[in-house]
Order: sequence, then structure tokens, then C-alpha cells
Amino acid sequence: MTDIDIVIPLFNAEASLAQLIHRLNEWCETSMLKVKVIFVEDGTTTNCKSTIRSSDKKFKYKYIKLSKNYGQHTATAIGFSFCNASLIATIDEDLQHDPFDISQLIEQLNKKSADLVYGTYKEKNHQISKNIGSKLLKLIFNLEGVNYNSVTSFRLMKKEVTQSFSSQLKPIVFIDDHLVKNAHIISSCKTTHHKREYGKSGYSLISSIRFAVKIILYHSSFPLKFITRIGLLTSIICFIIGCFYIYQKLRYDIQMGYSSIIVSIFFSTGLILMSLGIIGEYIRRIWISQQNLDQILISEIDE
Repeated sequence: MTDIDIVIPLFNAEASLAQLIHRLNEWCETSMLKVKVIFVEDGTTTNCKSTIRSSDKKFKYKYIKLSKNYGQHTATAIGFSFCNASLIATIDEDLQHDPFDISQLIEQLNKKSADLVYGTYKEKNHQISKNIGSKLLKLIFNLEGVNYNSVTSFRLMKKEVTQSFSSQLKPIVFIDDHLVKNAHIISSCKTTHHKREYGKSGYSLISSIRFAVKIILYHSSFPLKFITRIGLLTSIICFIIGCFYIYQKLRYDIQMGYSSIIVSIFFSTGLILMSLGIIGEYIRRIWISQQNLDQILISEIDE
């Protein structure tokens, strides 16, 4: 049994992988912990497997390749389903997270008797598009009264926090929503976020916005609350306008104009169609889940 399992999602990571393994080796030698690293390649065409197998390793490993690109959060959840250690960490493959900072997370977890610890950044070195998506998500969740300000992809948790992923078969859009709900005590500590030296981030501005929209639909009731509040506000405005026209008609015998009727019809019709579109998206997600059209396929496992 290992002391800690480290889950690392891989996406076009061949350039940084050898240096990452070297850095992990250095940390394993100083930490004196029994370590297992679970590499989850997220449907890329790079030759990460041969790099892992040919590299000298001071740790046990398991390599998992997904049949297609399911996203970083799904790849992480699949890695959780193969974890057995009492402690589980997650880091990115691009060396922006230093494996040596895992010791700091372990110290913080023991100090606070926490179930989940996030490594927050003294200074972020993400590209602008990823920062925009992150800020948008945190704004939406803050409006719902949920604080995700300390959430990052650099995490350490107890095994119990990941129990819901023990038989993961479907994609996960936002894994931290599950982790935060499963953890009783959550803490964080400052870590160094290094500049990206290898390749480019997989999060462009468009993909960041698309990711934010998915999270809002899958893990937030904000769209439904928005429809309810807009509908209520519109009903109040229409009632006031209606009372005004009735007053005008009864007191001054003024006829309602054709333009005002057309504007009212188009406005209400647009609002109804927008509401039906949002509700329809929720129904589509439910249908896909019931038809098992979103199953995850693993194409290869090596250890």
C-alpha cells in the first residue's frame, strides 16, 4: 500500500513529461513516502506512454489512456477511481505545480485536520483566457452563495473525499463541485505557480467560455433562477403597463397603438423562447444521461 497517490491528467504533455518525472523522483527521494503516480492521458496522439516507461522512476505508476478527449476534470475523476492510498494529490503536467509543494499541502492537511486542501497561488501565471473563465465561474457561484475562490487544480485530499468516483463511468464537468461537497473541512495554503515553459494551454478563450457555460448548466441552478426572476420582473412590468393603458382608456378614451401591441408581443415571445431554450438544454442533458450516450471508454492501461 502506498502512502500517497498522485493523479496527473496528460494532454499533449510529451514535451514536459520527462522533466516532470525527474522532478517527481527528486521529491520522492526527499519525502521518504511510498508514492504511486497515476497518469491519465486524455485522448491525445502523443507518445507519453513510451516516455513514462523509458524513464527512471522512484515511484510506482499506472498509465491510463482514454479513447478520446473527455476533458481535464473527467480524466482526473478516472484517476481517482484507480487510487488506493489514504492520501490523494492532483497536479498539472505542465510543471506550473511543483511536486515539492505537495509536502506543504500534507503539512497543512495535518495541521488543520482537513479533508481537502487546495494549493492557492501567490501569483497566477495562467494565460488571460483561462483567468477570464475562472473569474466568470467564481462570479456565478458567488451569486449563488458558494465560495470557490480558493479552488485550483493543485489539491490534496483524503481517500474518503473521492469515494463517489470509485466506479466513474460518465464525464465530469466540474470535479471540485463534488470534492467540496464531500469534504467536511476544507483548507488552503499558498504555493508557487510557475510560468509555463512547455507548449500552450489547452484552454483558449472560446474553450474557456464553453467550459464556463457547461459548468453553469451542469452544476448551477443560476439559469433557472434567472428565468424565474426575469419572468417575475416582466410580469410586474406588464401588469403596471396594463394598468396604465386601462387608466388611459377609461379616463381619456385613448386607443392603444399598433406599435405598442407589436412590441409587447415580440418581447414576450422572445422571453418565452429563451426560457424554453434553457429548459430544453436541461432536458437534453437528462436524456443523454438516461440513454448512456456519455459513457467513458478506456483504451489502454499499463503499469
